[in-house]
Amino acid sequence: MPADGAPPGEGLLGFAEAMDASPAETAPAPGPELHLLTFVLGREEFGIPVTQVREVIRVADITRVPHAPAHVRGVANLRGRILAVVALRSRLGLPAAEPTPRSRIVVVDLRGRVLGLLVDAVSQVTKVPEASVVAAPEDVRSAEADYVTGVARWQSRLIILLDLEKALAPTE
Repeated sequence: MPADGAPPGEGLLGFAEAMDASPAETAPAPGPELHLLTFVLGREEFGIPVTQVREVIRVADITRVPHAPAHVRGVANLRGRILAVVALRSRLGLPAAEPTPRSRIVVVDLRGRVLGLLVDAVSQVTKVPEASVVAAPEDVRSAEADYVTGVARWQSRLIILLDLEKALAPTE
């Protein structure tokens, strides 16, 4: 893989080649690792750096805020603190879904602001070797979806890596 982290070749074909070439790890490999909280939205698994996560809580009462953006589910009371809750599904352009008993709110800290991310389910905290990550090809990224930083193949799973700051940045 080139020094800039881009897959060999160009676009989707280069991405496919890189995915074929990256090892399907089953045990920790030597070298740097990413510590991720993985969660599910629809049928896909996503990962964010565990350093951004404060806690994971069950979905309780969420109060809708009039005229809030569509992706803002509302606010919740977190031990006396008002927590804005973002429906990550709709923020990422996925179809909306009602919370289920498996749904969770991932409380994250971004640039000193605490937010709740409503997800379908939380998988686990895991360590993924950096060598198992392939950068997202330009063909699947757009100006609106530049928050996908890569895809990790780990223990027969594909984990889409997100840059939360970009995913939650205000849109025009």
